[in-house]
Amino acid sequence: MKLNRHRNTVLALAAFAGLTVIGRTADAQMPPLHPTFYGSAEADTRNTQFYLLGMYVGMGGLGWSPFFNVNGYLLDYKVGNTKQNLSAISPSVGLAYAGRTTGVSFGVGYAWVHNPVITVPGAEGGTSNGVTANFGAYDNGSGRRPLHTQLLSNYNFGSRYLWARGRASVPFGYSVVHPARIGLEVVGQGGGKNGITSNSFQVGPTLEYAWTPNFRTTGVIGYKNVGGSFFGASSPRESAAYFKLEFSFSP
Repeated sequence: MKLNRHRNTVLALAAFAGLTVIGRTADAQMPPLHPTFYGSAEADTRNTQFYLLGMYVGMGGLGWSPFFNVNGYLLDYKVGNTKQNLSAISPSVGLAYAGRTTGVSFGVGYAWVHNPVITVPGAEGGTSNGVTANFGAYDNGSGRRPLHTQLLSNYNFGSRYLWARGRASVPFGYSVVHPARIGLEVVGQGGGKNGITSNSFQVGPTLEYAWTPNFRTTGVIGYKNVGGSFFGASSPRESAAYFKLEFSFSP
């Protein structure tokens, strides 16, 4: 019954967003839909890998508008000498505000997880079934070398798991139109329940490259520190290097 209530909540929110879109269409004021496809692959020297693929559908123009987002992810991890994995699909709907150089978004959704566990570090959307809430904000700055900043976060109420990432970058050269940007990312995530917890903190430099106006990639090589009672009461925190490659494509 609890799972059905969660599903009904997500469906009601999706219906509300759909009605909002239909209403704006009737008024002949709705900008065209803009899909964006994105993905990432991450691996560390602790034999953990994380893969994500998703689609975001929003609207052009300034002001408030609804959005729909769906992603799927796979986490491969080790417990002792045993290799395990979990996978999930997580749709969400919400509202986004776009200004000339800044924006924010708020969304809610649900994560359906295959092979759920109480907690394990690395699963951005959570490790068990649950309602999710997400928040995002960005600022593209101004001037000859504008500073771009971004904050993304997601909380899974079922696994009590929070993931948050902050990034900042500037053009590689002294031109605002330079295709490369260099920066830094900081990632924190963790959670759990029933006394079983895990957490992970990451930091690393980023290199972003715009191959075309619609396609860009981002690479990261950084440092990760992992701990929590999930690894055992007497286990020390573990450190590792991590490598990440992301892409986004907006046709």
